[in-house]
Amino acid sequence: MELKKILVIEDDVDLAKMMENYLNRENYDVLICQQGDRALHVVKQYQPHMVLLDLMLPGLDGLEILKQVRAFSVVPVIIISAKETEVDRVLGLKIGSDDYITKPFSIKELVARVEALFRRFEYASLPSASSEIIAFDDIIIDLSSRNVTKGGALVNLTMKEFDLLVFLAQSPNQAFRKEQLYDNVWGIHEYGDINTVMIHIQKIREKLGNSSYITTLRGIGYRFDGEIQ
Repeated sequence: MELKKILVIEDDVDLAKMMENYLNRENYDVLICQQGDRALHVVKQYQPHMVLLDLMLPGLDGLEILKQVRAFSVVPVIIISAKETEVDRVLGLKIGSDDYITKPFSIKELVARVEALFRRFEYASLPSASSEIIAFDDIIIDLSSRNVTKGGALVNLTMKEFDLLVFLAQSPNQAFRKEQLYDNVWGIHEYGDINTVMIHIQKIREKLGNSSYITTLRGIGYRFDGEIQ
């Protein structure tokens, strides 16, 4: 069986080697990249199943790398950084990271987060028992291929953006609290900041080009108001 490939983009040699050693023990194929200006090339050549990305890198910083990666890939990304302010976490989530862990961290926690993110990704890839197509206006959600198109053009959603949109669209006109959305899309046992729900909805609105599909219910949460065909 082919091992899952993890790309570690980290300029701290000792930390990168430690992550590599522990992840190798868990049967992951790990490649280390220490230069920010080489990271995009390595992502394209190595085709990893997950990226562990430091923010402070020589050549090109982590947020810019993430922004450019999201232009061509939805590979799961965990940001690993000494920056622990809410602004940094929110910015990383807005650009498209799937998780955020701050230094110093327990290597066991890192491995747990990697495994949890892979589980979410694999679960999201399972065939759906419901209708394979959800359509509203000129937007089509294909559950089997996990593609979203608008006017025939592909909309590049991340894994969790897709999952959140599908969850809402499958229950039109129903109000959900942020906590409900987080529990159902991310999982009640997963790590993370509940504000990621708001950030992901903002990104979905931007990418669909219409904010009226998902209505913000002040003091309550969100509701999908797209007219399902």
